[in-house]
Parts: sequence; C-alpha cells; structure tokens
Amino acid sequence: MTSSSTENLIKELAPFAKARIPIDSKLLEIIPYFSTIFPDKNLWSFIVRLSGDDGSAYIEYKRYEPGQKLIAKGKFDQMIYWVVEGSAQVVARIKEQAKVIHEAVRGECIGELGVLKGIIRTADVVAGRRGVDVLEFDWAITEKSPNLGKYLFHLIALHLADKLENAYGKQLKIIANSIQVLHEKTSQLIERNRELEQFMMEHSIMLEKEMQVDHEQALSHAIASIKESLSFLELQENKDNLDKLGVV
Repeated sequence: MTSSSTENLIKELAPFAKARIPIDSKLLEIIPYFSTIFPDKNLWSFIVRLSGDDGSAYIEYKRYEPGQKLIAKGKFDQMIYWVVEGSAQVVARIKEQAKVIHEAVRGECIGELGVLKGIIRTADVVAGRRGVDVLEFDWAITEKSPNLGKYLFHLIALHLADKLENAYGKQLKIIANSIQVLHEKTSQLIERNRELEQFMMEHSIMLEKEMQVDHEQALSHAIASIKESLSFLELQENKDNLDKLGVV
C-alpha cells in the first residue's frame, strides 16, 4: 500500500470512525500479515474506530470462558475471530460424538470461510480449557469501504494459504517419508534375497522351477500398489483435512 493510497483510504474511512469504545490499535499487531497489508500505523487508529450507526465498533476485544461458544453450527453470522490469548476449539460431530478437530491458538484466524462464502456455520467453535481472548471482526466493516474490503480480503487470503500449506504440507511430507522408508526397507530385502541366492548357488542348492520368484519384480509391484493406496487415502482424507483447518 502506497502513502497516497493510505491517505485516500483514511479520508474515505474518517466519516465512519465514530466507535464509542475502540480497542487499542496496537492489538492489531497480533494479527499475522496485518502490518504487511497495512504498513502505515496511522491508518490503524481509523480502522479500530470504524463503527455502525449505533457507535458499536466493528472490531472488538472479547473474552470467552472455557466451553463458551463463539460460533454455533447451523447459524449464520458475519464474525471473524483472531485468537489473542488461550485457544479456541473447532468441534464437529463424528459418528454421533463431539470431537475437537482443530485447536486454534494465538494469531490464528477462525470463522473466515463461512463469512467469505456467505454460508451457515459448519461446526461449533468453543473456548478452550483456559478460555480464549479474541479480536472479533464484524465483516460488515468491509461495506463501509470497498477499498478497505479489498485489503482485508487479501489479509484473509494469506491466512487461508498458510492453513492449506500447514495442513497439506504436513500430510505430503508424511507420505513422502513413508515412501522413502519403504524404498529403504525393500532395497535391504532385495539385497538379502540376492545374498541368499548367491549362497544357494555356491552350495548347489536348487529350488524347483515353479518355486523360483523374481523377488525384485514382486517387490516393485508391491511398492506400486502401496503408492496407489496412499494416493487413494490422500484423496479420501481431503475433506477431513479441510475440516481440520479450522475454517468454519
């Protein structure tokens, strides 16, 4: 963001900066990438003072006690949260049992997908064992300024990119490591088979023709089958992994 675009945005936002009780703008430093998207901190004081007609700030600092619900499955709202302290748990029902599928910690964003897609919430989000402090963004803030909305959408996109990288990056590393270990083990087995065949030849030990096996070919087929199974499992688990991202 250039200095001229910052000045223009400040002029655009100034008429709406009327919050009765704005948060300290320094709290925005907790949000990853915020200072990247909005490098001029003079703008921050205007953003935290944006409000609706009733004077309620669009960005509020809130405390939720352990087990208290931030987001309710099946409901519709426009709130996006950033964890400041503590943790928030994304809870889904799996086989009729409530299960925590993701625990968001300091700096993580919660609730962005439902808001951006304009859909009802797909899971409950509750405060963790020690409660959670959050910055609550009412996404109606973007209606005050299309330009501000553009930058905030960019901010959310960066968070989603991180979540995708963390979720699928870890999974792909696990699969790659598993295949590497498999290759090492099978190479060792192939070498041992060759040593056994050499020993049998040296001692004139012969197997009947129908019992002779191309061990290397057999193991190669086994490796290919395992790789195919891993790829299938990866595809099957894609939906579960999206749930674990904490996007609700």
